[in-house]
Amino acid sequence: MLVRKLLNLRFGHLARRWVSTDPLSLQNVKLQTYLESLRQEYYGERVNAAGNNKSYARMAQLEGVVTALEHRRVLERNITSAQDMEQEKDEDMRKLMEEENEVYADLLAKQEETLLKELLTLADDEVYPALIFGLNAGAGGQEAMLFAQELYEMYTSYFEHMGWEYQDFAHETTDIGGLRNASLMVSGADAYGWLRFEAGVHRVQRVPATEKSGRMHTSTASITVIPRPADIQVHIAEKDLKIETKRASGAGGQHVNTTDSAVRIVHLPTGLAVEAQSERSQLKNRELAMMRLRSRLVQQQLESAEASKMATRKAQQGTLNRNEKIRTYNFVQDRITDHRIQGGTMHNLDGFLKGGEQLSSLIEKLQVEHRKERLKEVLEAWQPPKEAISKS
Repeated sequence: MLVRKLLNLRFGHLARRWVSTDPLSLQNVKLQTYLESLRQEYYGERVNAAGNNKSYARMAQLEGVVTALEHRRVLERNITSAQDMEQEKDEDMRKLMEEENEVYADLLAKQEETLLKELLTLADDEVYPALIFGLNAGAGGQEAMLFAQELYEMYTSYFEHMGWEYQDFAHETTDIGGLRNASLMVSGADAYGWLRFEAGVHRVQRVPATEKSGRMHTSTASITVIPRPADIQVHIAEKDLKIETKRASGAGGQHVNTTDSAVRIVHLPTGLAVEAQSERSQLKNRELAMMRLRSRLVQQQLESAEASKMATRKAQQGTLNRNEKIRTYNFVQDRITDHRIQGGTMHNLDGFLKGGEQLSSLIEKLQVEHRKERLKEVLEAWQPPKEAISKS
């Protein structure tokens, strides 16, 4: 049985590739034609690339897919055909061919996984240099605000883990250490590709420390992720600003309440107001306040564009009801469950909330599912070139 299977390995494998109905199977005819068109596009760009930055950029996008495709074809050619196996009279030589075919079959399976991974990465073509990351407490009162603060700490740790720069330009806390809302600018070429999947309602189920009866509470917090395009511009005219200074308040040393170092800036056309008092000098606080104002205006502009395009922010936030959720954090069961994918349940909540590899591994699963759907859409819309159709 094994010998017969190996005898037919090459021809059987190649035959199945033309009859598969799974759009993401490498045995699917349309996907095979699409891959060949990408290979031809790559070498076409390569011929005309001299001094053309656009061609170089496209080649860089295609290189991984083309390299994996060509390695796969080499492995296919190395598999001994059934006809050659039948014609070989030397038993030892035929056994050696069988062993080689087993090795090549394993290598081919691994190479197909690599090719599909490269193809899925190519399908995810949305790249932004930065994004606005918003966090809001939802249903659940003070417990929801405490949960929002834990999420804030998890995500800022994750930003650092991934090597992204971030700036907190809006932050409202509560007296007991909770968080009402926060907005951050996160910068990193791959940040949007990872964080986009965190947008939505996050639900927590646990017994609060203040709950004497031991009853479990359910609360929510929401995440919004709005990409910032590289070409977005914000112009702030001096005449549109109302700048006030006052003495700083709170802990901070001898300079607090002794100098007018705190700065408040109001943007008159929009009514947006920002404050800064963390620095000792008024000049530095003014620079910090202007930076926060610019970020707020960018956020406002992006949110307006998103709302008119597809109501992204509203869709991500939902109504903050307990029943609307993308992920549940259950402290009693030490469990995290992402409701968008199969196999989305993990354990070790303390480790997950540290914002490291556990969070990355869950986001990677979401990335794969998103890219599969995106690739299906690309393939459904794609039409083979006329010459490819005529050849087939």
